[in-house]
Amino acid sequence: MTSRRDFFRVAGVTTAGGGAVFLAACEDDDETGGGGASSQERDVRILNSALGLEHTAVAAYTAGAALLKGPALKVGRQFLAHEKEHAAGLERAIRDLGGTPNRPRRGEEYRRQFPNLRSQRDVLRFAVDLENAAVEAYIDSIPRLSSPDLRQTAAAIASNEAEHVSVLLGALNPGDPAAQVPQAFVTGIASVS
Repeated sequence: MTSRRDFFRVAGVTTAGGGAVFLAACEDDDETGGGGASSQERDVRILNSALGLEHTAVAAYTAGAALLKGPALKVGRQFLAHEKEHAAGLERAIRDLGGTPNRPRRGEEYRRQFPNLRSQRDVLRFAVDLENAAVEAYIDSIPRLSSPDLRQTAAAIASNEAEHVSVLLGALNPGDPAAQVPQAFVTGIASVS
């Protein structure tokens, strides 16, 4: 794969306003005519889809670390730790619902699908795209989750992913503080130039 868009296409992630990523497979069964799934089963599917995004982010930050330097490397390590915490929290929630958390793929499977990362800028741009996709997906998941606790967890993770986007945009545009918060609303549909 040669571009971030190719990766997102293969991974089933849409960008630039294409709707939230993983939720196509997690539609409410009553809306899609499936009828049989309980709210717990739907929650497990949604959370496992979110877990897949977190596994992808962990793999991306891990793969990109070799190209990061100085403050960007420090940030990358911090965000990797956050993504691991998100994954662990989602795994706990899935188990609490009686589900089985999806396991991550092997690192090389992710790397084969990543765009060609040759520089720190490539890594940061890819990370912005992943974080934006996560923000969009979590925002779309909130009304589909059945319990206030799960909705609160999704909102908290979406907020943290949006914070990541802001910091990454700052790293991409040093000296331009306005670049860190380019829009008044966080939607997950921001583009990077």
